[in-house]
Amino acid sequence: MNNEELVKLYQNGDNKALEELILANEGVIYKIANKYNGINRELELEDLYQNGVLGLIAAAKKYKFDIEKKAKFITYAVYYIDRYIHRSVNGGSSKDIGNNKLYNSCTSLNIPIGEENDMELGELIEDIDYGFENIEEKLFLMNLRNELEEVMQSHNTLEQREVLKFKYGWNTYPMTLNDIADIFNITKDKAKSIEDMAMRRLRNSMWAKKNRREFAELGYIDGLYLGI
Repeated sequence: MNNEELVKLYQNGDNKALEELILANEGVIYKIANKYNGINRELELEDLYQNGVLGLIAAAKKYKFDIEKKAKFITYAVYYIDRYIHRSVNGGSSKDIGNNKLYNSCTSLNIPIGEENDMELGELIEDIDYGFENIEEKLFLMNLRNELEEVMQSHNTLEQREVLKFKYGWNTYPMTLNDIADIFNITKDKAKSIEDMAMRRLRNSMWAKKNRREFAELGYIDGLYLGI
């Protein structure tokens, strides 16, 4: 059975179907967990994997079949898997495993964003000194990330947003198109096509056109190059 069939059975009370769903997507969970491995020394790879499993289960509970043009389940699940693992790395594990020092000093800006205001915006722009003397720059980047998230929400599909975040290291290290293709069970060419379409939509947004000159002068866009 495919993912959607297993999810439907699970939502109808078949816990065996959930076990099969987890097993079927074990490789995807490990691949996402691996990109966070080593960031928080308090967490082993298996801890990250288990948090990814919790994300998969959350996705299976929330996935809706009555929505027109809904995303494939794996696209929907990747969002939750990544979110749960990222949250655990930053000290928010449901197993109460966390490194508070890492959480307090983490370079990612933990800004609540997303459709349900429950997603944290990770690293987008690299090599920025977040010291006290750069507070104005920090505030600028926080606003920039908020704005970019809003633009992505309004101009990109869920699949496009997730591909961009993996490709350009939204929360951690950038991933190759081959790895992204494996996660979404698509070809490398398809992953590249999704990336290109997502970038075109961002470049053609009013936000990008409005800020093209300012960003060109400041040279701030590093992690996700929008060509503006």
